[in-house]
Amino acid sequence: MSLKAHEKALKDQVRSLLEDGSIRVFIGYERGFEPGRPIPARIRDPERAQDLVLDEFCGAGLTRYALDEASRVGLGTDQPPIGILAKGCDSLGLMRLIYDNRLDSEDLYVIGVRCQGVVDPDRARTCAGAPVLEAEIRDDEVILTTAEGSEQCAPGDCLMDKCLTCQDPVPQASSVMLGEDGPGEAVGHRDFAGVTAMEALSLDERYDFWSRQFDRCLRCFACRNACPACSCVTCSLDEPEWLSRDTDLSEQFMFHFTRAFHVAGRCVGCGECKRVCPVDVPLMLLNEKLMKDISDLFDETDPHMPSELEPLGMFSPEDPEGWRGGDEQ
Repeated sequence: MSLKAHEKALKDQVRSLLEDGSIRVFIGYERGFEPGRPIPARIRDPERAQDLVLDEFCGAGLTRYALDEASRVGLGTDQPPIGILAKGCDSLGLMRLIYDNRLDSEDLYVIGVRCQGVVDPDRARTCAGAPVLEAEIRDDEVILTTAEGSEQCAPGDCLMDKCLTCQDPVPQASSVMLGEDGPGEAVGHRDFAGVTAMEALSLDERYDFWSRQFDRCLRCFACRNACPACSCVTCSLDEPEWLSRDTDLSEQFMFHFTRAFHVAGRCVGCGECKRVCPVDVPLMLLNEKLMKDISDLFDETDPHMPSELEPLGMFSPEDPEGWRGGDEQ
C-alpha cells in the first residue's frame, strides 16, 4: 500500500494523541514550497494535524529532529513522549540514538509505516521532463504525474539512493503501525557495487576521484548535522586543534575521513549525509566502504543494523589482526 493511502489515518491519530496529551509534539511532514518536496514539521497544536502530509516524496530523515526536541528539555523528563513518524530507515536512526544513549525509548511514541521506497524529486523531474505533482510506486515501475499528464519511470531511475539498497522497509519497535504489520520484502539490495568498483581503481585514480569530490565541499557541516550516528555533544570537528577552518584539500580530506571513521560500524545506511549535501559529494560511498570492510572482517551480515555492542566497540581475541604486518589472516 502506498504512503499516501495512510495520510488520513495519520492525521486523525496525531490529532487524537495531541488532544488527549499522549504526546507533547509530533514530528512528521508538511507541504513544502512546491509539489513533491514536503518538509519536516513539528506539530504541537491538534488543529495543525490537518497540515500533515504523507506521500511518496516524504524522504527526508526525521531522526535528528527528535534528538533536537529531546535535547531541548533533557532526557528522562516527566513530560509526555515525543511523537514521530518512522519509515524503516527512520527507525534505524532512532535505534542508533537510543543505543548511543542520546534518546530514551520511553520518551518516544513511534508511528510506524511500511515503505516501498520514496521518490527523489530531482530524479523524477528528469524522468518526467517536468515538475512532478504525484507519484505512485508499483513493483516494477513508478507512475509520475505532472501538469501535462503521466510518465512511467523505472524505480532505479527515480527513487532515492537509500531506497535502492534498503533492506528494512518495516520500522523496528513501533508504538503503533499505520496499516499492515509484520515482515516486508526488502525494497533494494546492498551489494556494495560502487565500493567494489572503487577498490578496483589504482591508488592514484582513487586519490584523484576523492580530490575532485572534496574540492567541491563547502564545509557546511550539513552531513554531520543530519547524521543519526554523528551526534556527539561536543564534536571534535569543531575543535581548532583537530581541524582548522581552512578549506584547502588536505583539510577537506581530514574532515571527511575523520567523520567517516567516527561513524564506522555505526552508520545505519539512511543516506541523509548525501541527501543534504548541497554539492552532491557521494558521501555514502565512504560509509559503504567501511560498512563493507566491517561485514568482511567481522562476518557481519547486517553491518548497518544498530546494536548495543558494535564490532568496533568491543574486543575479541578472534578479531582479525592482519593490518599489523600488512598480511591477511
